[in-house]
Amino acid sequence: MPHCPACTAPGLEVSSDGTLTCSYCGTIIPGDSNVCPACGHVNVAGVETCSSCGEPLSLVAQVMIRQESGDQPYRLKQVRTQATALKERESRESDKRMEVLQAIDQRRHAAEAEAKKAQEAYQRKVSSIVLLIIPIFIVFLILLVVLTR
Repeated sequence: MPHCPACTAPGLEVSSDGTLTCSYCGTIIPGDSNVCPACGHVNVAGVETCSSCGEPLSLVAQVMIRQESGDQPYRLKQVRTQATALKERESRESDKRMEVLQAIDQRRHAAEAEAKKAQEAYQRKVSSIVLLIIPIFIVFLILLVVLTR
């Protein structure tokens, strides 16, 4: 289905006088012109291929060009090119997201290491205090036993 060359909307309507009218934007295309089904370019009447993209305009031209060149239709080439570009862009975006996630993970690991160091320092302080209190407590008990006899 041909697209409007002005707004690229699909669905040009053929009026009774042979002109094509875009139902979306109202662009009128003269009836003696050929609209390329692939790119929407308005070509002069009688040409076999689109002057913009080279896509065959008539059914005969489509068959002849496909038989001669074995080439893919313009729209298929265009979609494959877009798909390749989209895949590359998505791959780059995925790599960026992965880098962000790896940076977050590195910060998390650093925070965990810092928390572990702080916990170990706290445990050393508590151990030191306990090691100081236990001998004092033992001496106190010994003095209590000696004094109570």
